[in-house]
Amino acid sequence: MCTGSCAKCLGGTLIPLAVFGLLANILLFFPGGKVIDDNDHLSDEVWYFGGILGSGVLMIFPALVFLGLKNNDCCGCCGNEGCGKRFAMFTSTIFAVIGVLGAGYSFIVSAISINRGPKCLMSQNNTWGYPFHEGDYLGNSDSWSKCQKPSDVVPWNLTLFSILLIVGAVQIIICAIQVINGLLGTLCGDCQCCGCCG
Repeated sequence: MCTGSCAKCLGGTLIPLAVFGLLANILLFFPGGKVIDDNDHLSDEVWYFGGILGSGVLMIFPALVFLGLKNNDCCGCCGNEGCGKRFAMFTSTIFAVIGVLGAGYSFIVSAISINRGPKCLMSQNNTWGYPFHEGDYLGNSDSWSKCQKPSDVVPWNLTLFSILLIVGAVQIIICAIQVINGLLGTLCGDCQCCGCCG
């Protein structure tokens, strides 16, 4: 079943992306690579768990479903193997939509955090807050000196949230492909309608 082969390929791609999302979000709890004294000094978006929930945990379920589709006929359907495979492909479409929602959540949280900038000890008034507005720091690395502590928090947050943004975007594309693939598999059954990844 060609659509099952395609789904297996997509599922295999989602696993490492989910791991990257989990790791990136975990590293955000250590701004600048250091343990922080007060959790209130972490950016709010870190606590939204975009990489852990959206790109990580919610992506594991679709990935496992996609990986198991090639040989899955859902025990047949009233003795009709083709019907069972079509049902399995339809089920994969539902999981792919869940994947799109999870990755979309991670993507949105990351985009908001990149635009807002990190929470840090601000040099102008020696309090913790967000010294940047509407992404004004992105093209001006000289303004990063507005953050005194944690050291290197701006490039740290920018790099990790950028990774989460890219991972989320790729996961959305992969799950969207599986939505189409799953619908084709549901409608076509064993027809040679996909051919992706052999």
